[in-house]
Amino acid sequence: MKVLAVVGSPRKGGNTDVLMDQMISGAAGAGAEVEKIYLNDMKITPCQACYACKKKPGCVVKDDMQKLYPKVIAAEAILFGTPVYWWTVSAQMKCFLDRWFALVDADLRSLVKGKRAALAVVCQDPDTKGMTDPIIHMFKEGLEFVGIQYVGEVTASCEEKGEVAKNEKAMSAARELGRKIAQG
Repeated sequence: MKVLAVVGSPRKGGNTDVLMDQMISGAAGAGAEVEKIYLNDMKITPCQACYACKKKPGCVVKDDMQKLYPKVIAAEAILFGTPVYWWTVSAQMKCFLDRWFALVDADLRSLVKGKRAALAVVCQDPDTKGMTDPIIHMFKEGLEFVGIQYVGEVTASCEEKGEVAKNEKAMSAARELGRKIAQG
């Protein structure tokens, strides 16, 4: 199984990245081939709402999304990881997701239907549920719209960079979620 792991945090080695590594470990341990990308290393322009992608397939904006579209389409499962920034996903993740508009044609047929997805969300607030629920809801609704099965999420609250590694419950849940995504 091909799995694409998408990290929406600008902090390599940060809590989102650490949780993603655990999901990757679980998926790889279950036999998946995993490719990890850091959105912060990419130049992704926000969607321009030009609707060119509804006239003919593909996005006309020439940036790093042109490299990512084939990866998203080829993956059988996608792991998303984002920190909570201002009660939503990071700007890097938001730009990436907004550009998925090109993955749905004018008749609302999805080019990514039938895949599976899981989510890791990290916040600094002790009210983890209150901070992450809006993001989980957004992912569930958006993925359902494009025909992707939402498998689940792992959430954690931490203050310092890399601190989530001490949270064995979150680390274990992330590994299990990665295994689950890979086993179909």
